[in-house]
Amino acid sequence: MHVTLTPRSGNRKVGPIPVSTTEEDSCPSSCPLRGTDCYARFGPLGMHWRKIGPDGRGSQWEAFCNRIKKFLPGQLWRHNQAGDLPKDTEHAGDVDQIDAKQALQLSEASAHTKGWTYTHYDPNNDHNSDVISKMNNRGGMTVNLSADSLDQADEYAALDIGPVCVILPKDANTRGNKTPNGLPIVTCPAQTNDDMSCDQCRLCQVRDRKSVVGFLAHGTASKRLSTRLSEDTATV
Repeated sequence: MHVTLTPRSGNRKVGPIPVSTTEEDSCPSSCPLRGTDCYARFGPLGMHWRKIGPDGRGSQWEAFCNRIKKFLPGQLWRHNQAGDLPKDTEHAGDVDQIDAKQALQLSEASAHTKGWTYTHYDPNNDHNSDVISKMNNRGGMTVNLSADSLDQADEYAALDIGPVCVILPKDANTRGNKTPNGLPIVTCPAQTNDDMSCDQCRLCQVRDRKSVVGFLAHGTASKRLSTRLSEDTATV
């Protein structure tokens, strides 16, 4: 697994903190955005992402984790502006599984930091659920479960293994939203406030938050993605 580490992000919405990018093969095949409407496939980030791999950019996983170990205590950082947790390439089942050894290696390396990431690996799979739970219980790295509908956000929240985020149509309301089960949805403050960035907000780093973070569809494919999402989120 190859990954790059940018010591200081140039993305205004993220802020001047370290960000990593993991090769596209890390993404589970079950992710409905893979190869289609994922915002990370387009623009400068997409060009960078496609160059990460054995014959291009990026370091091996162990070298990456060693760099994370050198972060100062309490360092805020985002893992995976594109990509996902390392995939178990030896698993041949119907559901893609997280490589537990590598994921927990990152969890241990980042225990002294304030990092966060998102995953589209199916948390209903017992193996994936166990890995995600262990990472969140270890502390340092917060793993958000990426839901693709409001019903799925409720389903993932009920697992109680980590905080949840959900994608919303680009024109969805930004205040007063709730999931069908009544969980409050906080639309990403960096999307609704021009003066806000991840390094200031830090909501996605909070492991025990009770709210679901909603991300408005954005990027080149946002219109097409919003059309796909509109029926499910009609009440938002």
